[in-house]
Amino acid sequence: MSDQSDQQGTGRRADRAGATAPGRRGIVQRHKVDVLVVLGIVLPSVVAAAFAVIDGDESQTWPAAPPSAAPLSDASVVCAAAASSTAGDVVLSRVPKVKGGRVAVDVAEGDGAVLAERRPVDVRPGELTSVATDGDVVATGQDDAAPGLVAGRTGAARAAAECRAPTFDEWYVGIGAAAKQSSVIELVNPDDGPAVVEIAIYGRPGLVEEDDLHGIRVPGHQVMRIDLSRVAPRRGTLAAHLTVVRGRVATTVRHTYDPLGRSAPRVDFLPAQARPATENLLLGVPADAAGHVSLFNPGEDEVRATVRVVSDRAVFTPAGLDDVRIPGGTVRQVPLSQVLTREAAGGALGLEVVSAQPLVASVRVLGEDLGLIAPSTEVGEGQPTTVVVPAGPKSLVLAGAIRAGVVEVTATDARGRVLLDGKRTEIGADRGHSLKIPDAAVLVTVEARNTPIVGSVVLTGDRVAVLRLRPAETTAQIPVVRPE
Repeated sequence: MSDQSDQQGTGRRADRAGATAPGRRGIVQRHKVDVLVVLGIVLPSVVAAAFAVIDGDESQTWPAAPPSAAPLSDASVVCAAAASSTAGDVVLSRVPKVKGGRVAVDVAEGDGAVLAERRPVDVRPGELTSVATDGDVVATGQDDAAPGLVAGRTGAARAAAECRAPTFDEWYVGIGAAAKQSSVIELVNPDDGPAVVEIAIYGRPGLVEEDDLHGIRVPGHQVMRIDLSRVAPRRGTLAAHLTVVRGRVATTVRHTYDPLGRSAPRVDFLPAQARPATENLLLGVPADAAGHVSLFNPGEDEVRATVRVVSDRAVFTPAGLDDVRIPGGTVRQVPLSQVLTREAAGGALGLEVVSAQPLVASVRVLGEDLGLIAPSTEVGEGQPTTVVVPAGPKSLVLAGAIRAGVVEVTATDARGRVLLDGKRTEIGADRGHSLKIPDAAVLVTVEARNTPIVGSVVLTGDRVAVLRLRPAETTAQIPVVRPE
């Protein structure tokens, strides 16, 4: 019995020590197989977890980044057909500090619908190059000839239209679709392929459903004109949201006020607003103007807006003027007589509309002439901007400075003579500024130092017209693409 006990003890000790005992080899081999099986199960899970950790770390190392600037290699600027024979030819130029070069020109004569190719022209900074026509003009530059292209008409017409680059999303308020107040939307496609446009119309009750304004196809190198009084006849003041869903399109709105026999119709161009904003500066409203401020709320909830006067001394709300309530998706108007009162009008240079939620705004001035004014665009400090303007009496109105700064103004006449050579004007925050521009000037360049600004060239005398300062395209914005 003692022998059996010793053998069993020896056998157990051999197992624990890992030695190979007789009859036990199969057991040891089975233990090795078990380890491999376990590794085969565990290792894939470990690898998957490691990749998950790596993926998580990688997502944290690719934060959202703003687009990067790259040289502009292709750019177009489009001028609408003239509203009268006195508007003059289209004049091309450039902002300072760009090289310039030859530009392709396409023209649709008169009220024509097809853009025909013309001989290219050379366009340089500080110089003026004319394209003789009263029709639509598309000027396109490539490579060195792309950056900084600007255009306009220099004649003495009452209506002055902005020449602009094609856009993809724009807003308007103050349009009409009736016999007395009517708007024609002009769509210009500068490219070879067709473009597709969607137009949403809003009035006092809200969205106006109109099938003919959906999926509008604009053929390549053609001009399409949409008379809202025929396509979507409505009374009252309307707003529009225009979206280009395919291709590129330049949009112009020509608005006509017809007193129906009491006097001659009056025409002006309603500028676009790039996007709704909580602060809208409407510069160039005459202090004695009659007319309305038009406000559109593109949101769903009611918005309260405050209309302020921008004077050469301060920005303030006139005494007794209540806030305006604008329900979602609707248009409301405020008479200028309630804003530019006798007490508030002294030194007035424009208006400011302030709201908690973004709005679209414009001013319609109606007297001997029709003037349509939309919010001006901010121009960054050290960013020169050039605008082609008609000859005749005019002034430069500035506001929107966030601190004290200096503005340098250069003005050139039609012969290329410099009338103002970097004239310096000090500006400050919370007030407006006005600078007389020589009557003969047709090219005005403005550059702000130490502060961004908002500005417009205001045509005076017997005309009511405003041409906004807008940054010209000098670089392309390239979005940053990150791996998913």
